[in-house]
Amino acid sequence: MLSGEKAQDGGRSATEDAVPAGLKPREFRQNGAATPQRHWLRGDPFATAFFNSLSAIFPQGEAFMVRSMLPWRGKMPPQLDAELRKFVEQEAAHSREHDDMNQAITRAGYDISELEAVIAKLVSRFRGRSALTKLLATACIEHFTAIIAAEILENDWHLEGADQDQLPLWIWHAVEEVEHKAVAYDCFVEAAKDWSAAKRYTLRCAMMLAITASFFVNRTRGQITLLRQDGIGRFAALAGAMRYGFGKGGIGRNILRPWARFFKPGFHPAAKNDHHLIEKGERIFAALQAQQAPAEPAERRKKVRLPKAA
Repeated sequence: MLSGEKAQDGGRSATEDAVPAGLKPREFRQNGAATPQRHWLRGDPFATAFFNSLSAIFPQGEAFMVRSMLPWRGKMPPQLDAELRKFVEQEAAHSREHDDMNQAITRAGYDISELEAVIAKLVSRFRGRSALTKLLATACIEHFTAIIAAEILENDWHLEGADQDQLPLWIWHAVEEVEHKAVAYDCFVEAAKDWSAAKRYTLRCAMMLAITASFFVNRTRGQITLLRQDGIGRFAALAGAMRYGFGKGGIGRNILRPWARFFKPGFHPAAKNDHHLIEKGERIFAALQAQQAPAEPAERRKKVRLPKAA
């Protein structure tokens, strides 16, 4: 915890308790994700395209964040350094498991090479940039992943009717994204502690705007690419993707307010207490794992409803 950083400068206050005391990487391995139905989420091509387009970029995106955090090991206060190391462990596992998911998506008949090429090009733009710039980019990306994860855990509808072989991955990933949502941000504040609060604020806002533009354009383009492979025309694909994401109850629409909080001068990820979402997600994940019979053949996969949290 950065107790020495003033809250108005974007640091965590000494009395803040919205983040669990210590991260806990959770053991999860798909051991080769089963091939899903082509539209594995409620039979909805638009919902499936949204999640598939995310999975397509996660292996390289998560690897970028791991590489961006590694140079700061041993340079942070003890508790934050411990959280940084567990953050790296969690993100490395996410990259590994989404690589399995992406192979399953390919077996289901999709070509995701174009989406992978886009994220590779984006990551390559950071080559030669300073370690602090990469750390700041990671903090901004983590805000995106955390608010999407929180929305998924808050509103069960987003994953209702998902193929049961894919569902545990998304719940597990969402729990850990919410849990470590403040780590990269705290590392950035610590690394840039010699900057003025105004400089930190200006640069983090500028970086977030750049990340936002890239995320929106490339994720939309990724969804259209996948939907075109379903035989949906370009304009129908765009309209459907916008309707799914920004219509009533859509993930994009619901995260607009949490996204905007990043631009408040006193913003800190831990200011929003998400303990209940982590606990809810862990209960759902445990229930899903219990439902998975070890010898169950892939042919018997079913769509399942999310277990209700107690």
